[in-house]
Amino acid sequence: MLLSDPVAVDIVESDLFMLCIMDCYAYMAWFYLCPDIPFKEIFSINEPSWRLAQAIQIWINEILELNLIPTFREYCVNTNIFIPFAPIEVVSDIMYKAVSSAVKRYNLQPIIDTAKEYRCFEDFDDRNSNQKIDFYRKWYHTRTKHPQTSLEGYQEWYMEMYDDTFEIEDPISSFEDEVVENIDVQTFLSTLDEKDKQILQMREDGYTYKEIAEKVGFKTHSAVGKRINKIGRMYQDFSGLNFGF
Repeated sequence: MLLSDPVAVDIVESDLFMLCIMDCYAYMAWFYLCPDIPFKEIFSINEPSWRLAQAIQIWINEILELNLIPTFREYCVNTNIFIPFAPIEVVSDIMYKAVSSAVKRYNLQPIIDTAKEYRCFEDFDDRNSNQKIDFYRKWYHTRTKHPQTSLEGYQEWYMEMYDDTFEIEDPISSFEDEVVENIDVQTFLSTLDEKDKQILQMREDGYTYKEIAEKVGFKTHSAVGKRINKIGRMYQDFSGLNFGF
């Protein structure tokens, strides 16, 4: 029915549809490619891990190589195959296996680790994020190799190198924003039940979703991810800010 509908065919064959498919794969892969960074939107298209996530052929090939789902050809040959709506737990399991396998097969972990260790200004998107602010602070406090160079001197160097201006937020303003943000977070946390607080604390302490699920009594690790996303949406409603949940 789909292939006989010219309107549907035009949609499926459009570049926009392809971009939507690429984004879907990228978002699903990112969850397991960089589990310690919740939003790929904080990065620009220059960040290596972002580019890996968008390389959907890697994930598609791995799904087929591991025979995680039947191919379209197999569906066409065997008309008895039923195509159910896949719940998030099933999709999460497929992508976890595909990404983990691909990272090992193509030795991608060194790329991800190196990109994380050697961050640069071009890695980040124009929008503000906590990770971007942290990078700026670490850069100016720990990565400055020539203390005698002033901020104005660095800005001039940046202008010559990149033909662009570099602006840094006023430190007093940033400090005030951070204080207000921390107060808001603490107020929001006081509205959560003990299990949600425990989940967030364990995640902050570096526990995996599987470890958290076992600790708090969830059946699957994906249930933890769903719960964290729900808490994120609750915080968006509370703060009035959009963090991409």
